[in-house]
Amino acid sequence: MPLTWSWYWPLFDAAIRVGENTASIFEGARQHKYERERGGQLFADLSDQHGISLIATPPHPADSSGHAWLELNDERCQIEITEANEKGLRLIGYWHTHPQRVPQLSPKDVTSFKAFSIRYREVLPNPVAVIVGTALTPQGIRAWSVRYGGLLEAVQLADKVIF
Repeated sequence: MPLTWSWYWPLFDAAIRVGENTASIFEGARQHKYERERGGQLFADLSDQHGISLIATPPHPADSSGHAWLELNDERCQIEITEANEKGLRLIGYWHTHPQRVPQLSPKDVTSFKAFSIRYREVLPNPVAVIVGTALTPQGIRAWSVRYGGLLEAVQLADKVIF
Protein backbone atom coordinates (compact mmCIF):
# COMPACT_ATOMS: atom_id res chain seq x y z
CA MET A 1 0.00 0.00 0.00
CA PRO A 2 1.63 3.28 -1.09
CA LEU A 3 2.08 5.67 1.82
CA THR A 4 0.59 9.16 1.74
CA TRP A 5 1.34 10.31 5.31
CA SER A 6 1.73 9.19 8.91
CA TRP A 7 0.28 10.48 12.13
CA TYR A 8 2.61 10.49 15.09
CA TRP A 9 1.95 10.99 18.81
CA PRO A 10 5.32 12.09 20.29
CA LEU A 11 4.16 11.78 23.91
CA PHE A 12 3.76 8.01 23.64
CA ASP A 13 5.97 7.39 20.58
CA ALA A 14 3.28 5.85 18.37
CA ALA A 15 2.57 6.24 14.67
CA ILE A 16 -0.11 5.18 12.21
CA ARG A 17 0.52 5.05 8.48
CA VAL A 18 -2.17 6.33 6.08
CA GLY A 19 -2.18 4.85 2.60
CA GLU A 20 -3.74 5.98 -0.66
CA ASN A 21 -6.98 3.99 -0.21
CA THR A 22 -7.77 5.56 3.17
CA ALA A 23 -6.65 9.02 2.01
CA SER A 24 -8.96 8.62 -1.00
CA ILE A 25 -11.92 7.76 1.27
CA PHE A 26 -11.26 10.87 3.37
CA GLU A 27 -10.85 13.07 0.28
CA GLY A 28 -14.04 11.81 -1.36
CA ALA A 29 -16.11 12.42 1.75
CA ARG A 30 -15.20 16.05 2.44
CA GLN A 31 -18.25 17.93 3.70
CA HIS A 32 -18.92 21.19 1.95
CA LYS A 33 -21.30 23.97 2.90
CA TYR A 34 -24.85 22.75 3.68
CA GLU A 35 -23.95 19.08 3.21
CA ARG A 36 -24.45 16.38 5.84
CA GLU A 37 -21.66 14.84 7.88
CA ARG A 38 -20.18 11.57 6.66
CA GLY A 39 -17.97 9.06 8.39
CA GLY A 40 -16.91 5.52 9.04
CA GLN A 41 -14.84 3.27 11.20
CA LEU A 42 -11.07 3.04 11.54
CA PHE A 43 -9.19 -0.24 11.63
CA ALA A 44 -5.52 -1.02 12.15
CA ASP A 45 -3.62 -3.42 9.95
CA LEU A 46 -1.02 -4.75 12.36
CA SER A 47 0.53 -7.06 9.76
CA ASP A 48 2.09 -4.24 7.70
CA GLN A 49 5.84 -4.80 7.90
CA HIS A 50 6.46 -1.02 7.82
CA GLY A 51 4.25 -0.17 10.82
CA ILE A 52 0.59 0.08 11.76
CA SER A 53 -1.55 0.98 8.74
CA LEU A 54 -4.87 2.79 9.05
CA ILE A 55 -7.83 1.39 7.12
CA ALA A 56 -10.98 3.54 6.91
CA THR A 57 -14.42 2.31 5.92
CA PRO A 58 -16.38 4.61 3.61
CA PRO A 59 -19.59 6.44 4.48
CA HIS A 60 -22.67 4.24 4.33
CA PRO A 61 -26.23 5.09 3.23
CA ALA A 62 -27.64 3.43 6.39
CA ASP A 63 -25.98 6.05 8.62
CA SER A 64 -28.06 8.92 9.97
CA SER A 65 -26.68 12.44 9.73
CA GLY A 66 -27.29 16.14 9.61
CA HIS A 67 -25.14 19.20 9.03
CA ALA A 68 -23.50 18.93 12.47
CA TRP A 69 -24.07 15.34 13.60
CA LEU A 70 -23.56 11.74 12.53
CA GLU A 71 -24.72 8.39 13.89
CA LEU A 72 -23.09 5.37 12.32
CA ASN A 73 -25.54 2.54 11.73
CA ASP A 74 -24.94 -0.14 14.40
CA GLU A 75 -25.67 -3.05 12.06
CA ARG A 76 -23.29 -1.73 9.41
CA CYS A 77 -20.61 -1.23 12.06
CA GLN A 78 -20.94 -4.76 13.41
CA ILE A 79 -20.74 -6.26 9.92
CA GLU A 80 -17.62 -4.19 9.18
CA ILE A 81 -16.00 -5.22 12.47
CA THR A 82 -16.68 -8.91 11.79
CA GLU A 83 -15.34 -8.68 8.22
CA ALA A 84 -12.28 -6.69 9.35
CA ASN A 85 -11.48 -9.14 12.15
CA GLU A 86 -11.60 -12.00 9.64
CA LYS A 87 -8.89 -10.14 7.67
CA GLY A 88 -6.77 -9.61 10.78
CA LEU A 89 -7.73 -5.94 11.16
CA ARG A 90 -8.68 -4.43 14.53
CA LEU A 91 -11.09 -1.60 15.30
CA ILE A 92 -9.23 1.45 16.62
CA GLY A 93 -11.77 4.24 16.27
CA TYR A 94 -13.89 6.22 13.87
CA TRP A 95 -13.74 9.21 11.55
CA HIS A 96 -16.17 11.87 10.37
CA THR A 97 -16.32 15.14 8.45
CA HIS A 98 -16.74 18.77 9.44
CA PRO A 99 -17.55 21.69 7.12
CA GLN A 100 -14.56 23.63 8.57
CA ARG A 101 -11.34 24.20 6.62
CA VAL A 102 -9.24 23.07 9.58
CA PRO A 103 -11.41 20.76 11.67
CA GLN A 104 -11.66 21.32 15.41
CA LEU A 105 -13.04 19.00 18.06
CA SER A 106 -16.48 20.28 19.02
CA PRO A 107 -17.90 19.77 22.52
CA LYS A 108 -20.20 17.13 20.97
CA ASP A 109 -17.17 15.39 19.44
CA VAL A 110 -15.40 15.32 22.80
CA THR A 111 -18.49 13.87 24.50
CA SER A 112 -19.12 11.20 21.86
CA PHE A 113 -15.46 10.24 21.60
CA LYS A 114 -15.14 9.83 25.36
CA ALA A 115 -18.37 7.75 25.37
CA PHE A 116 -16.90 5.61 22.57
CA SER A 117 -13.71 5.09 24.58
CA ILE A 118 -15.71 4.04 27.65
CA ARG A 119 -17.92 1.69 25.61
CA TYR A 120 -14.91 -0.10 24.10
CA ARG A 121 -12.37 0.36 26.92
CA GLU A 122 -11.87 -3.39 27.43
CA VAL A 123 -10.89 -4.05 23.80
CA LEU A 124 -9.77 -0.58 22.76
CA PRO A 125 -8.04 1.31 25.56
CA ASN A 126 -6.71 4.18 23.40
CA PRO A 127 -9.09 4.83 20.48
CA VAL A 128 -8.35 7.14 17.57
CA ALA A 129 -10.65 9.77 16.08
CA VAL A 130 -10.10 11.47 12.73
CA ILE A 131 -11.92 14.57 11.56
CA VAL A 132 -11.81 15.52 7.88
CA GLY A 133 -12.17 19.23 7.10
CA THR A 134 -12.34 21.01 3.76
CA ALA A 135 -8.77 22.36 3.48
CA LEU A 136 -6.68 20.56 0.89
CA THR A 137 -3.63 20.80 3.13
CA PRO A 138 -2.24 18.51 5.84
CA GLN A 139 -4.14 20.59 8.43
CA GLY A 140 -7.41 19.67 6.71
CA ILE A 141 -7.40 16.17 8.21
CA ARG A 142 -6.55 15.77 11.89
CA ALA A 143 -6.33 12.87 14.35
CA TRP A 144 -6.63 12.48 18.12
CA SER A 145 -6.26 9.62 20.59
CA VAL A 146 -7.67 9.16 24.08
CA ARG A 147 -4.66 8.91 26.38
CA TYR A 148 -3.98 9.78 29.98
CA GLY A 149 -7.60 10.85 30.51
CA GLY A 150 -7.57 13.42 27.70
CA LEU A 151 -7.53 13.80 23.94
CA LEU A 152 -4.07 14.09 22.42
CA GLU A 153 -3.67 15.40 18.90
CA ALA A 154 -1.36 13.65 16.47
CA VAL A 155 1.26 15.37 14.35
CA GLN A 156 0.91 14.69 10.64
CA LEU A 157 4.19 13.69 9.03
CA ALA A 158 4.25 14.30 5.30
CA ASP A 159 5.80 11.37 3.50
CA LYS A 160 4.17 11.73 0.10
CA VAL A 161 1.07 13.82 0.70
CA ILE A 162 -1.62 13.31 -1.91
CA PHE A 163 -4.68 15.53 -1.67
